[in-house]
Amino acid sequence: MRTFGNYIGGRWVEAPGVLPVDDPSTGEVFGHVPDSDSSAVDAAVAAARAAFDGPWARLDVRDRAKALQDLALALESRFDDLVDEMIVDTGATARFCPMLQVGAPMAHLRDFAEMAHLLEKPESFPLDTNPSLGQWELHREPVGVVGAFTPYNFPLFMCVWKIAPALLAGNTVVLKPSPLTPVGPDALARAAEQAGIPAGVINVVHGDRIAGEALVAHPGVDMISFTGSTAVGTRVMASAAATAKEVVLELGGKSPAVVLPDADAELAVRGTIFSSMMHAGQACVATTRMIVPDARYGEFLELLQARASVLTVGPAADFLTDVGPVISEAARAKVEKFISAGLEHGGRALVGGEPPAGVPSGGHYVSPTILVDLDNDNPAAHEEIFGPVLSVIRYRDVDDAVRIANDTPYGLAAAVWGSDVTRAREVARRVKGGLTWINDVAQADVARTPLSGRGMSGVGAENGRDGLFAYTKVRSLYTALDTSLDGRAYGVVGSEWD
Repeated sequence: MRTFGNYIGGRWVEAPGVLPVDDPSTGEVFGHVPDSDSSAVDAAVAAARAAFDGPWARLDVRDRAKALQDLALALESRFDDLVDEMIVDTGATARFCPMLQVGAPMAHLRDFAEMAHLLEKPESFPLDTNPSLGQWELHREPVGVVGAFTPYNFPLFMCVWKIAPALLAGNTVVLKPSPLTPVGPDALARAAEQAGIPAGVINVVHGDRIAGEALVAHPGVDMISFTGSTAVGTRVMASAAATAKEVVLELGGKSPAVVLPDADAELAVRGTIFSSMMHAGQACVATTRMIVPDARYGEFLELLQARASVLTVGPAADFLTDVGPVISEAARAKVEKFISAGLEHGGRALVGGEPPAGVPSGGHYVSPTILVDLDNDNPAAHEEIFGPVLSVIRYRDVDDAVRIANDTPYGLAAAVWGSDVTRAREVARRVKGGLTWINDVAQADVARTPLSGRGMSGVGAENGRDGLFAYTKVRSLYTALDTSLDGRAYGVVGSEWD
């Protein structure tokens, strides 16, 4: 049995209360995390503030970039063990876990380090009215102490997405990860020790609601970066407003895959099945609504059935498994409730719809399910499910397809499939979504492409230049280049001064 501790001010600290952590493939408890209270949050914020007020924020940005590279090396030194641990922790399959749960975070640390040039020197420009009189400079300065909340689906991945830009900009961080998947955050803290990251720069406080609420409301926290459900995210934003904190929210999605009449059926079907079923559908940017033209509806259903019905459901550690378990028994029950609601409201299960056979008892398994004959008012088509469920909706013409795609409170991601790329790009610009793919899914470039949700999918941006700058405050600095009174506005007052 493994016991996870909090990492505060460079030390491992026990906390009262424990929460069980189970293997989603079997339901067996393999560890416990602290159910931290506000005192742990107070200690972590104090450590982060001391580190911020110390040398960290004043380091050259290239030195902070080097720290990110060292962090990647420290994680890389235990790559194989970490893969094995995270398969058990997250339920990510043996084929999926090495690349996205472990490999990608290491690569992204290095990607963020390469963004250091964006902060190396201020942007400068002369005074418009008379360049010889003065010069403006825009300096990017760290916000301060960042409270970072990460979800269970990609625990190490999302830690990096928050910690790396925050640290590069000169901030310090208190991380509050999901209690369901502690392995990744724990590995990051241990890598910080190994890499020599100064005490207090990275702090990890495990726990659930009490710790989370304390961190959001803490007056010593200057910024909140939250990834999770829309329901929780809106409460986070309301609480953070009381102390006027900076807020970045990456929330839920119900992303469309718009299939244009000339789309390559095989490409669109394979891409959409991958997107909606990868990691058992537990991805916020998954395209889980496939919007198909009337004229090709039967063709697409036939192909969807053929491709999805052969997916293998099973334990995450089995290399033959395509779709592993969802994270918890509560998550499994929620997904099955949505499937039932979809059927009760007139939908039909083309594939799945019932519990899978031949899987280990105790595991949190859901059959890959494709629901068809839906309208967009069906709960399964309208609400985020976060499980291996794809809803298929038919449309009359392209305007109708765009209307259906946008008929949701979300706007996180979208895909458009069509052979005429010019036409596909036109449609893509009409569809709500901060991240939009044409004839592909799941592509991302953290150093250059920000993720910015529309509507109830979020506030602000993560990744890219915009995501890095979200962890900064701008100082506008003006320097006069001479000491002459000529040409200045001072003459409008003090008429007797002459």
